[in-house]
Amino acid sequence: MLQITKRYHDILNLCDIKIDKVNLSKIHTITLLFWDMLFLMKILRHIKGYPANGQSTHTNARSSRKNKTLMNFRLQQFYTLFGKKRRNIFPTLIQAEYINRLWFYMWRFEWLQAEQFLFSLVNQKKQNIPFDPVSLAKGQTNGYIRVGQAAKIGKAKKITKYGTIGAPLFFTKLIYAEYLPEHFPYRLTIGDELRRKMGKKSKKNKK
Repeated sequence: MLQITKRYHDILNLCDIKIDKVNLSKIHTITLLFWDMLFLMKILRHIKGYPANGQSTHTNARSSRKNKTLMNFRLQQFYTLFGKKRRNIFPTLIQAEYINRLWFYMWRFEWLQAEQFLFSLVNQKKQNIPFDPVSLAKGQTNGYIRVGQAAKIGKAKKITKYGTIGAPLFFTKLIYAEYLPEHFPYRLTIGDELRRKMGKKSKKNKK
């Protein structure tokens, strides 16, 4: 119990919230961050905007209120780190980050196979890797050997030109960071066609 309480206090400090003056409106966000640090599967539904209290996703979840608390918090972090972009692609990147992390912790062997597939896509001249966060955000992954019913997917439906899982955790910095890490010295690039699917361009204020 003491360890859990200490973890809670660490989250408060990371969020720059004073423990003796906690704003009640931020309690829900703090709880979600605590669950996120514990890698609860419930968090994946929160980041997708689905209800996370046992509701069915494709029936009563359609008419329910979207759960955007955690997504809004992560968006503010991305705006702080990378700035606001002309095309709003951060929500898709955040969802893709969580799917990649899920594979990293749950199905590590497949994730390692996908990492080798990423290296096979490296453009030696430009030192970059074509990346598909749109498919990854939807849970459509590639780069590993499928078994069972999943192995029957036709070649036309497989993603072969782009990488999905296998990138380091928090791979968004490999898209925007000026300097790349030594252990993964390749930049992830997103094609214009994929960017158009990820978000609309923000309108300029003529005034």
